Amino acid sequence: RVKRVYCNMNSAAEDAKEQGNACMASADYVGAMTSYTRALSFAPKEASLFSNRSFAFLKLSLPARALADAEEAIRRRPEWPKGHFRKAEALRAAGLHEDALEYYARGAELDPSDEHLRSQCDASRLRASAQQRQERLLVAAATGAGLLFFALLALTDGGAGHAKLVGVAGLGAALGALAGVGATALRGHGRRGAVLPPLETNDAFVALQTGAGGDAAGRGAPQAAGLQTDARAAAVAADGAAGGAPSSGGTGGAKGARHRSAKNGRAAALRAMGRS
Repeated sequence: RVKRVYCNMNSAAEDAKEQGNACMASADYVGAMTSYTRALSFAPKEASLFSNRSFAFLKLSLPARALADAEEAIRRRPEWPKGHFRKAEALRAAGLHEDALEYYARGAELDPSDEHLRSQCDASRLRASAQQRQERLLVAAATGAGLLFFALLALTDGGAGHAKLVGVAGLGAALGALAGVGATALRGHGRRGAVLPPLETNDAFVALQTGAGGDAAGRGAPQAAGLQTDARAAAVAADGAAGGAPSSGGTGGAKGARHRSAKNGRAAALRAMGRS
């Protein structure tokens, strides 16, 4: 059974939370993000507020920030299924389907009656399986391409014997397989990069967004534009829910991962403030 934990928020926090809920209902995710942050200033230990803000960040295509708030919700209420669900959703958005499955499953264990969590476990298994299949196909295709290319090179040498042809083709297959494995690793690195811890806390990020020239609630075009730019950077790093390859995979490496993390932090805030 799920241990019941009662919400303990004052009226100011409740009002800000309701404003955030209204913003979510009207697809004003920037306003929701800001309202939930204001609610947290009145009730900084309330797990439901971290969960709600995680959802707002997810809608803004900021999986790293969504993950950070989901983890904080879990830390505050480890036996609350929704915190684990929020974490799974952030991991899913980054294309980390095996990791997402783990947290969907944890949520389902905490609340076996939740049919949606159970269905997400099944769907996540399918996504993880499809992703693994795509990666195996990539390695196989690269292996075949290497074998064929080197075999054709050997055939252009009219004096190449059977043994040489087999040896050259084998070398091509090995190099192709290595290239396929490397490409797969770069894809995985890109997914991990999409959820690297941001350089700034979510509270600091929202405060900078709020100070970018919008209204008192932190709404307005400057904030939304900055977040959309940051969301495009996150989308490049992540597979997305479909588990496809990130378009920046070929530029991978630690430098690329740090660059993506920075876009989730100070760089994104500076862009939103028009100072980049």
